[in-house]
Parts: sequence; C-alpha cells; structure tokens
Amino acid sequence: MVKKLLFLVLASLSVGIPCVAQESSWFKRNNVLDHVDVAFTVGSPGLGFEISAPATRWANVRAGMDGIPAFHLPMDFQVATYTDGKVNDNFNKIKDLVYKMTGEEMREEVRMIGKPKMLNFKFLVDVFPFQENRHWHFTAGFYLGSSKIGTALNDIDETSSLVAMNIYNRFYDRLKDYPYDEEPIFGDVYLSPETYEELMSYGHMGIHIGDFKDGTPYYMTPAKNGTVSAKMFANAFKPYLGFGYSGAVDKQKRLNVGVEAGVLLWGGVPNVVLHDGISMTKDLVNVRGRVRSYLNFIKALPVYPCVSFKISYNIL
Repeated sequence: MVKKLLFLVLASLSVGIPCVAQESSWFKRNNVLDHVDVAFTVGSPGLGFEISAPATRWANVRAGMDGIPAFHLPMDFQVATYTDGKVNDNFNKIKDLVYKMTGEEMREEVRMIGKPKMLNFKFLVDVFPFQENRHWHFTAGFYLGSSKIGTALNDIDETSSLVAMNIYNRFYDRLKDYPYDEEPIFGDVYLSPETYEELMSYGHMGIHIGDFKDGTPYYMTPAKNGTVSAKMFANAFKPYLGFGYSGAVDKQKRLNVGVEAGVLLWGGVPNVVLHDGISMTKDLVNVRGRVRSYLNFIKALPVYPCVSFKISYNIL
C-alpha cells in the first residue's frame, strides 16, 4: 500500500508537474508547480528522500520515504526458579539435572536483541508565513507505515538453554500431574518418595521480567519452539506537525540545505507485547534489567520527536 501511494505521488510530481508548468504561464507567474526539488534527509525519523514542488505562492507539497536502519539493543534477563510464585535458590540443582537429562548447559541469564524497525511513507505540506522571506516554514502532514515498529528475539546462542528450560518445565508439570506411585517416570522405573519430594521442591523455571500490577511476579517461559520474543506496536497512520528553516547555498539557488523539528503523533505510548500476549507497557511494573530504561524512555514519549537535516536540489 505504501509503495503504491509513493508511486502515484512521485509519478504526479515528476510527470504531471513539468507538463502543466510548461503549458501554463499562469502557473509560472504564481510560482505554482513551476519546479521540482529532490532532497535527501537524515535525522531521528531515519534516512529518507523527498520530492517536493510548490502548490501555491505560500505552500509546498512533499512526498517521500523515511526509514531507520536496523541496529541492535541488547537486553539481559535473569533466569529464576520459583515455587508458588516465590523465588527459590534451586537453579544450580535444576541446571545439573537438566544437564544429566539432555546434555545441555543452562545459563543464568537470557539475552534478547531488540531491533527498532520504522519505514514510513510521508506526505507533508509546508506553509510559508512570510512571503518576503521563504526560508521559514510550518509543516503539517502524515506518516504511514507498518504498525509494528520494533521486535526483540533471544540471541541465537540462547536457544539450547531455552529448549532445555522447556524440557524441564514439562517434566516438572508431568510429575505434578502424575505422582510417583501412579505412573513410571521411564519404562517400569518409579521414583522413590524421597526423590519425588526433592524434585517437587525444585519448582518451575522462568525468566523474571517484572511484576504484575497486583505485585505478583511474572515469569516468562519460552514458546513451544524454544524462543522468547517481543513486538512493539504504534499506530500505522501518524500525523506530523513541525517547523523548519532552509536556504540556498549556491548562486543559482538550486542547492538548498535545511533543518526541521517536529513531532510524530504515534497514538499514545507504544505497546510492547511478549510472545505469550503479556504487555510489558500495560500489564507489568518493576520491569528488570536494561529494558526498564528503554520502557521508561518510551513511556515518557507519547509523541515521537523528529529532528532532521535536509539537502535538496532543484531539478526542474
């Protein structure tokens, strides 16, 4: 959808504008659709390009794309063992048991890698309040892109540890459902009462992400495929408001540079949802580790601040 919109806008600007401008002297006299600028931008919305043209004496229209290059945000979470929601100190015992069962070495921490992802089509209108000085402008318009603006997935090196965690938890749940004297643990081998009680004292394993609002600890367990993940969502349609300054740097006034500041209204605080459906931003408090600072930063920004620098060239 975004690509189709961009194609239509670019086609109209690059084909229709020159034709109309050449055929109508009125357009030239009133500086309407009499030239086309191509620009490259860099800033907090990412790297981008634009095509723009005058719509009236006091306004320009712009269309283009902005995208943030992928970069990694590492986040480490502590693995915990717990019984009835309370943390115990049985990690090393479970670690040894899992190693004997599977040959997998478990780690006390799980690393997730966050990857912001923003790619947006933009359509903007610049209004010049001072006709004698067309350097300053106010801007309104919108950005349109995917509602998913970021993802996080466990580091590939954590996969074996997460799979081993799933194996242990299923083993533990099976023991709870079928007491030692009702079903053999393997073949015709039954657990002794002492071994059964010891294993039951170990508890579950999970990743202590944070707490629910009622104070109950939340322990994230891997999905069936042995992964942990999260996705961050915002509105696909995002209104934009801003202002900027630009000016020519050559005698022919074809090469211009500018700066712009504004805000992207992304529909309130973005929602970070874990693979099991728990929202880190809405359901949890006391989130642990480095991700707490990331979430606090997100919650403090109900709008996305935009600062960008632009270099443009008049091609027609």
